[in-house]
Formats: sequence, C-alpha cells, structure tokens
Amino acid sequence: MKTKIILTILLLATLAMTASAADKPQSSLTVAVYDFTGDPDAASYGSKVTALVTANLTTETNLVMLERAELTKALSEQAFGISGMVSSDAAAKIGQITGAKVLVAGQIIKSEGNHLIIVANIIGTETGRLFADKVEGAADNLSELTSDLSRKIAGTISDQTSNLTLPAQESREDRLARIIKNINGTNRPSISISIKRTGHAWNETTVEGELGAVLLKAGFKVVDEKADGKPDIEITGGGDLLAQPNRGGVYSCSYGLDVKIQERRTGNIILFYRQVSIATSNGHAAAATASAVKVADDLAERIMPLLAK
Repeated sequence: MKTKIILTILLLATLAMTASAADKPQSSLTVAVYDFTGDPDAASYGSKVTALVTANLTTETNLVMLERAELTKALSEQAFGISGMVSSDAAAKIGQITGAKVLVAGQIIKSEGNHLIIVANIIGTETGRLFADKVEGAADNLSELTSDLSRKIAGTISDQTSNLTLPAQESREDRLARIIKNINGTNRPSISISIKRTGHAWNETTVEGELGAVLLKAGFKVVDEKADGKPDIEITGGGDLLAQPNRGGVYSCSYGLDVKIQERRTGNIILFYRQVSIATSNGHAAAATASAVKVADDLAERIMPLLAK
C-alpha cells in the first residue's frame, strides 16, 4: 500500500511540473518583414509575397511582428534605400531604430513556365548572422508557396535564435548587486574622489557621483577631499568624452578615464588604471550620460575588490 501511495505522489508531482513548464510563456522575438523584391518579370509579386509572409508569421506565437506602418516610417525617416537592405549594417540600423531582433527580406525570381523561386533572407540585427530559406513552384500556387516559406522562416528563427540574437543584457541594478556580492574582502576604507575633465578645471560630477554611489552601496565611506576627516584612499584622475557621429538616429559616446588610487597616509600608489567605456542612445546627451555612468560602474568593478582586501 505504501509503495502505491509513493508512486501516486511521484506521478502527481511529475504531472504538476509538466503542466507548470507548459504554462510558462516562450520568449518572443520582434520580427520586421521588409519588401520582397523581384526581377522585372516578378516585380508584380513583391507586395503580395510581403503581405502573405507577414500575415503568416503573425500567427506564430513566439514572434512579435513589427507593424508595417512603423517600419515604413522608420525607414523613410532614415532615408534607407532598397539596395543593401539585407546587409548586416542596414539590419543593425533597423534593429536600433525599431527594436526588431530579426529582419526578413527576400527576392523573387520568375523563370519559364510561370515558375517562381522565392528566397527569404533572415538576418539577426544584433549579430549580423544571415540564414536563408527557399521555396519554388507555380505562380498560381502563391498562397501555398508563401505558407510553406513562412513555416520555414519561423522554423529557422526558432532553431537559430542563439545565432540571430545576443544574450539578454544584464540590468544595471543586477550588475551592481552581482559586483558587490562578489567582493571577498571585508576592509572598507574611507575614500575621496576627484575626477576632472581632461584639460579643464571642472569636476566630472556624473562620474564622481555614480562612482561614489556604488562605493557607498558596497559599504565604503565616501568623504569630500576637503573634509576635516581625511580619507584613507584618494582616487584622482581625468576623464575625456568622445562623441561618435549620428548613425541612423543612434548616438554613441565613449568615455576614457585615467585614475590614480593612492593611500593618503603612506603615499603608496595602489593602482594606475585606464578605463574606456562606450554607450549608445537615441540622443547625444543621453549617450554622453550613459557612457559616464558605465565608466563609473566599470571602474568600480575593477577597483572595489582591491580596496576591500
């Protein structure tokens, strides 16, 4: 009797775990379908194939289709041409502008006997990886051809997700929690921070503030360099911001930071270090701020284990 009860409990537990796994939603990918183009003899099929493939992919529960109007607006605003739309650079720009992780575009070739060959290019906007699917048959069976092609596209996206997309980025909050958790030492000296803009007299308040906030969160005491209570450690240095040209509505800034970390009482230098960090955003000011925040986080991750020893 006891054996039967145990087996029943195990069976119910297995069924519960199976049901729970089935209930978990699959992660979805945002997909943009650009115009299928054709040679002169097949040009008239382009809009039909594009519409049918988009409609078919909409039924796939693991795909989120970008609205056609949104894609068209983004492309027109950035003055993208038809040529090169399937290149990795163009796909990356579309991904940055629209948030699409996968771009589908293709070509239609018409041969003798009203025979169509439809090729779909599937490009990861983050990785630049390209995969292709193809169908061919009579033009009279266009609906069946596009249904078959759509199934192949959906299958390729599902099978190649790891190649088409980058791993999910760690949030700043999670990253800082991980950095602080991984500090092994228990020492928490008091620290002053003085970062100047390279070649200028003013302080880089964003970098100083963000670095100070991370140090405080990790249990270090942060003091003003002019305070009566002198710090155990002095962090001094200079930072320089470099803005990159606007690329498809996306701004990129790199921040280079040179620092010296020194024991105030002994004068011993703990570390000379240069950190360069890059961030992107949809505006120059936002990109500049993001790069300053990132360089502070990157520097904190490098120096806190040393200071905690």
